[in-house]
Amino acid sequence: MDTTALIWIIVAIVVVAIIIVVAVVLSRRNSAKRLEAQHAKAEDLREDARRTEMAAREREAQAAQARADSASAAAEAEQAKARAAQASIEAERAAATVGDHQTDAAALRAEQAETLRKADEVDPAVTAADDRRIVRDGPDGHAADRDAERTDREAAAADHDAVRTDSEVIRDQNGNIRSEVRPTDRA
Repeated sequence: MDTTALIWIIVAIVVVAIIIVVAVVLSRRNSAKRLEAQHAKAEDLREDARRTEMAAREREAQAAQARADSASAAAEAEQAKARAAQASIEAERAAATVGDHQTDAAALRAEQAETLRKADEVDPAVTAADDRRIVRDGPDGHAADRDAERTDREAAAADHDAVRTDSEVIRDQNGNIRSEVRPTDRA
């Protein structure tokens, strides 16, 4: 072998070595770029996953808020029903006491009429004539009608006493007037 052939072989080996080195360097560069691209793609996927998780959390929070609103509305509806039932009960109680109050008022009016009658009996200036009370010496020196309103009240109390034969007026221990319903003997 001659030196020219040997030089050509050495040059060929060097060229092949350079090509191999260049190929290895390029391969590593491409591999690094590929790894970097894969890493960037993985980060993008992670960011998408984080956004999806945030959206899922928001939807869960909205669902929880909707459940709470629904439960609150149901509770308010139940409270409204309870208030309506309580108001109905109170109305029934008030209606039941109307008769008692009317009876108490009538008893008080009767008591007042009786007290006025007793006062007129005791008063020497008052005398009864033709079912009307007359004051003997009025302020002007002449006979005058006694308080017309009083006679109207007395007549109303007498009418009420005649009509109300099925209840009896009694006083409790505190002095409050109560009426007690008694069966009537009328047929």
